[in-house]
Amino acid sequence: MLVGLPPPLHPPDRPLPAELAGASSHGYNCRCVAGHFGLDPAPYGATPACSLTETEYRRLLGEASGSQGEAKRLAVARDFAGAHREYARMRQLAQQLDRADLALAALSDLATVCYAAGDLRNARQCAEAVLAAFPVSSAAAVHFGQYAELRMIEGSREVADRVLISLSTEEGAVSRARELIAGQRHRAALRKAAGPAQYPRELLDPHGADELELRILEVRVQVAAGDPAGALTELEKILTALAALADVDEVREQVGSLQAMARAERARLRQAGGEDADARADLVRLGAGHEGRPAAAKFAIDLAADRALSGDLPGAVAAIVAARDELAAAGATGDVAEASHALGTLLLLTGDVRQARDQFEHAGELRTANGDAPGLRRLDVALARCAAAEGDWAAAEEHVTRARESARASGEWIERLHTDFVAATIGFARGDDFPAVLDLLLPVALAAADYRFEFASPRARTAWARDVAGPATELLMAVLARLNQPRLAAELIERTCAVGAYTGAGAPSLDLTGTLPAPEAAPPADGLPLAALGTVTASLPLRLAPPPALRWSPGSPMELDRWLELATERYGLPRPAAETVTTWPAAESGRETFLLRYADAGHTYLSWRTTADLDTVHTHPVDAALVATAGEVLADASPTPREGESAADAVRRALGDDAFGSFAGEQRLARILALNLLPADLVTRLRDAAAAGGRRPLLRVQPSPSLAAVPWGLLALPDRRPDRALEPGEEGTCFDGDDRVLDVADVSLLAPAGIPRRPPSEPGPPGYLLDPRIPGQSAFGELGSVLGKQDPASPLIRHLDAQLAAGPVRPAAARGLDLVRRTDTDRRLLARLLAEPCSRLVFVGHVSRVRDEHGAQTALHLSCPAGLPGTAEPIGDHRPFTAADLALSAVDAMPARMALIGCASASDFGLPEPFGVLLAAVAAGARLVAATGWALPTSAAVPGADPMAELVIAVDTALDGDDPVSELCAWQRTRLARWRERPEPARSPAFWAALTCLDASDDGQTWVR
Repeated sequence: MLVGLPPPLHPPDRPLPAELAGASSHGYNCRCVAGHFGLDPAPYGATPACSLTETEYRRLLGEASGSQGEAKRLAVARDFAGAHREYARMRQLAQQLDRADLALAALSDLATVCYAAGDLRNARQCAEAVLAAFPVSSAAAVHFGQYAELRMIEGSREVADRVLISLSTEEGAVSRARELIAGQRHRAALRKAAGPAQYPRELLDPHGADELELRILEVRVQVAAGDPAGALTELEKILTALAALADVDEVREQVGSLQAMARAERARLRQAGGEDADARADLVRLGAGHEGRPAAAKFAIDLAADRALSGDLPGAVAAIVAARDELAAAGATGDVAEASHALGTLLLLTGDVRQARDQFEHAGELRTANGDAPGLRRLDVALARCAAAEGDWAAAEEHVTRARESARASGEWIERLHTDFVAATIGFARGDDFPAVLDLLLPVALAAADYRFEFASPRARTAWARDVAGPATELLMAVLARLNQPRLAAELIERTCAVGAYTGAGAPSLDLTGTLPAPEAAPPADGLPLAALGTVTASLPLRLAPPPALRWSPGSPMELDRWLELATERYGLPRPAAETVTTWPAAESGRETFLLRYADAGHTYLSWRTTADLDTVHTHPVDAALVATAGEVLADASPTPREGESAADAVRRALGDDAFGSFAGEQRLARILALNLLPADLVTRLRDAAAAGGRRPLLRVQPSPSLAAVPWGLLALPDRRPDRALEPGEEGTCFDGDDRVLDVADVSLLAPAGIPRRPPSEPGPPGYLLDPRIPGQSAFGELGSVLGKQDPASPLIRHLDAQLAAGPVRPAAARGLDLVRRTDTDRRLLARLLAEPCSRLVFVGHVSRVRDEHGAQTALHLSCPAGLPGTAEPIGDHRPFTAADLALSAVDAMPARMALIGCASASDFGLPEPFGVLLAAVAAGARLVAATGWALPTSAAVPGADPMAELVIAVDTALDGDDPVSELCAWQRTRLARWRERPEPARSPAFWAALTCLDASDDGQTWVR
């Protein structure tokens, strides 16, 4: 009797293949086919299965199919013990049926289950057994014409192959994994070419689900090859493609499994890169999708770690223990090891080293049994930390050395980076060979810092900088201080400060007067005018550019260059050829120019030198507590609204007696900032330069994000330093008078050296964008008028009338009043202005910064209706104009001089990625931009006076002059004198001290990336 698979029409026409000689089992149909055609079944080892009746056969076959379905369901739920039982039953039934295809299907599925359970050793054995049996089984099927059976065992080979892809990836055998993936795709192409006449539909992957699984595996390979940034980007594409298949009944179950697989991979990458909130969201979603099953317990482990970080350590420990018990009952030994490791990590953080080690060693026993090499590497790192915590340096060195050797053998450079960093931290804690620590740590820090630019997502870049590159740089700065290496520290500060430019992904993609595909929408948040801009850049073709090659001085290259080469060699980062960029502006004859750069790395570090002596460097650490104090004092005094505070309340606070409303309050602020931020040697050198005669010295500052709003010119100059920590109110003991930085020097901001710059537009008439009317906004609302009601007699209007009398302006106007509160001051008008020669462009209006700290969403509020194209979500009837709009537009050049007079328009430096409208303008060609460091109170705050108009007139006049920086600083000195003479609200520094100039006119950086 021949039952089961379709019988062949013709007997075998060839001798028995050599592969089958002596084999005891080739599959039920092979032997039955021999008997079917009257062949001698003896060579094929006839088995009891040949005597089954058709009814018996079909019953057993149905049971086998049911066992396989139940096993798959249990495996998805991570009930591996249950899955193992069902697959054992399936293999038993396959033996009764003598069905090689069913046996191989069970074995290949079992390989997948073992891999998911963390049992890598048995996963490999099962997968390799499938591949070893495949030639014999396929030869038998071909010999007897059982092509249906052949096609079924081909599916088992593909499953086993995918397990080997994962195992190769785990071991860092990237080339082998890629070779296996290529083989899968090649065979899939052959099957599709043969079509449904040769292969069942499920092997032809009609909806592309199998290819999407391959792409997920390829993502893992991408991570192993050192590209988690690209892997994250690819996962987003995969998840989008899977979502499109979610409603297809034929692959619904497979798609659900792949979505969970992709989200788990994304959560892992997000956690590794510091994107904790996003990783948590993935884990919560995955746990909810498997509620009540062991899979939920796996995700509960990672969520418990977050719970501990929020302060609930006992709850986190209890959750991990409960999850571990559930996973142990399910046979998920790999997950049990992860739970013990997570528990050990929490215990180590609390200082309980003994119990932490017990947990790590329990995890190690399971990983050893499972053959989990990456897990054992993590174990060595953990045990090294335990040993270091107890001062057992020999044991710590032994463990970390083994971890580093394993990382090198794996070929994964990120693992090398991690283990080398751990070794450096242990060496630093040991404290007996700092040069060796530097040799290890400096390439680590440079590679980690450079790698952030591989991420497409601003959020991922920020997280990587905070949680990976940041700690490495922080430790490095401490090592350089111990070794007294000011030059290397200064170069590291300059390299940190160099980055700040987004680049488009090719040709401009935004026509300011055309259309743009709708950006990814973001849910609005209460109380934030531009909250809808929060996630826009994630879907834009913008990338943060890596630092260019830098030069230290005309006679000296960067000492970091050789360390960068070493970092590239060790960690495999690409170093594209780039134009070398200088880090200093041109020196002015008869004028000493000071270059100050601040970088946050745990503490804040200052490097300063002068253009007259570029090779002499001064570096100073500024304690994080002092920086925090300065920030708090400034935030309390600044008119910039705090979260939940209205603009009116912020102005009232800023003009109070403890802030900018009284001379005593303002002087106290200036003194506290100076004592915390200006080192004694810099103050002495500034005083000496000012006393030497000639032109005032020029102080040029590039602040760190923590110091972005500091009014540098307002800072007082200490006469002495305290010998102890001062109590509040004692800061006056360090000052004999009221000398400010403005009294002795001119001040401007330094542009980041890494911004690629286009040449500016040709000289021409000035352009004005003054207090645009914003669609749908009342003149008295949150986005209402900043200049208030103007009339022909107003000082600003008289100034504009004078400009019109001197020559043409743009947009064309008959009188000054026609330039203010226009309804057509939108991005179309801006595009027309920038298409023509223009000497200066003056914007006065609203500038907003979103709260998610990604600078490309910083926006100007022009008169743009919501229907115009742009990257920002509309606010009612109005669409803001973002830095991303400018970066992606076809604008060729900006005027050489610009003014951006609006709320905190100079706040780009306060962003982790400093690229808002200020630096976007510099990248587009602006050489000098006047902007403000905090939110400017409007003239409505001081009835009877118009300080806002005074500021606008001063800025426009200075931009039309020979030396705008000097002229604006001179104007601020007159404001300071008036304030000292009669400190009243209309004269408060709140209105004028925020003004600053970013001056890139003499730094020689005209280049395009």
